[in-house]
Amino acid sequence: MAKDYTNIDFSNKNSKLQFEMFPEELIQLQVEVYEHHPALLQILHNQQDKDIYMQLCEVFAYCEMIVEGTYTRDDIIELAGIALKKLMQKRTLVVIGYQ
Repeated sequence: MAKDYTNIDFSNKNSKLQFEMFPEELIQLQVEVYEHHPALLQILHNQQDKDIYMQLCEVFAYCEMIVEGTYTRDDIIELAGIALKKLMQKRTLVVIGYQ
């Protein structure tokens, strides 16, 4: 059984070691891409620049989202949430017929 790390308190302000968790929207976006969008996964694999922002731009382009300008961390998280919703709508339905 996997250990549950969701309730660990990392708020020790006196520590020099700081933890910043990856935003849930980005985690959900990654899961959506890996589980339901093989074409997008191939695009991301072929992208030479593996920088997170370049990868997100590829996802946004795949979702037909136009992005231009400078974005804050919160803006990126919001855009990731929008992309997640668009990807969920784009899921490919696989129907297996039995005869």
